[in-house]
Amino acid sequence: MIDYAFKQELARTRENVDDLFYYDGHKVGRGTYGHVFKAQPKVPSAKYPAKEYALKLIEGQGFSMSACREIALLRELKHPNLICLQRVFLTNEKKVWLLLDYAEHDLWHIIKFHRGAKAKKVPVMVPKGMVKSILYQILDGNCFHFLYFF
Repeated sequence: MIDYAFKQELARTRENVDDLFYYDGHKVGRGTYGHVFKAQPKVPSAKYPAKEYALKLIEGQGFSMSACREIALLRELKHPNLICLQRVFLTNEKKVWLLLDYAEHDLWHIIKFHRGAKAKKVPVMVPKGMVKSILYQILDGNCFHFLYFF
């Protein structure tokens, strides 16, 4: 059992997401386990440079094994085409926050946008450079997957 004094010291020294980042009113999505917010550091520093981050709040009854696996995978995988997990915050209220790099778009949303435009019979031109870039990233990701897992 953890003694009371140690728990109090840990709670006192723990960094708080609310003290470090602005994120209220900047909800950008909802995931399987919680909500995702666009965040910016209140005071830019070497630890948290002035850029946009994604803060993912994991909530629910207990902490699922799937969420645990997601965190473990995000901590291990390093690739330019993957979102990078910067930090995991645990709050005194037993909430888990993931600090991730922020990406405005992802491949799924690009495909969904173009599929919706096609269904509405709205002509949408996809620049040749965009097609090349997406294809390159997919192939590069497949190479990474092959080299990393085999």
